[in-house]
Amino acid sequence: MSVLVEISGLSKSYAGGERRVDVLRNLDLSLGRGERLAITGESGVGKSTLLYTIGTLERPDRGTLRYEGHDVTGWNDDELSRFRNRTIGFIFQFHHLLPDFNALENVMMPALIARWDQARARRSAGELLETVGLAERLGHRPGELSGGEQQRVAIARSLILEPRLMLADEPTGNLDPATGGEIEDLLCELNETRGLALVVTTHNRQLARRMSRQLELRDGRLFPSAD
Repeated sequence: MSVLVEISGLSKSYAGGERRVDVLRNLDLSLGRGERLAITGESGVGKSTLLYTIGTLERPDRGTLRYEGHDVTGWNDDELSRFRNRTIGFIFQFHHLLPDFNALENVMMPALIARWDQARARRSAGELLETVGLAERLGHRPGELSGGEQQRVAIARSLILEPRLMLADEPTGNLDPATGGEIEDLLCELNETRGLALVVTTHNRQLARRMSRQLELRDGRLFPSAD
């Protein structure tokens, strides 16, 4: 399996009152193409910080972040934004859909920002919503959709620019067990059928066990999960 993401010596800290709080400490991680990885750990240990750093939404204090051998650590904001848009899809616990736009329009939005023409964006968004089981809900706004349906729209939106990596931060954390299980199935299916590398942060042990590798974030570093 070829390496997609490689992290070396990654450190990140934040101001905490009168002192700095070390969240990530000289952390190393390698992720292969098409791999499924779960990152577990107690609340507040920095799982989201790690995910956002992998996704170039946050910059590390020290260390390097390489994608397919290219060190992106020193890239400027514009370079990172363009890279992120075409390489990485994000899914969050709270899906951040635009309430005044329907499902189709929400999924189209990243493509329109990337300057796709309307017809192409509409066609691709419709196909993705069909893929995630929402072919009959294209014209519904987020407030007219269930929590699971909203998360499916968010997943479709994350896929429209055809990323090679999907980062999911507690993707089932706001869902009931049955609906969460459906989202788990969908994420695993997309990993298998599209060859996406998938990294999830989660407290959900069932979801973590469905990943090919499980790591626990503890004391700022990653360790093989005991579960």
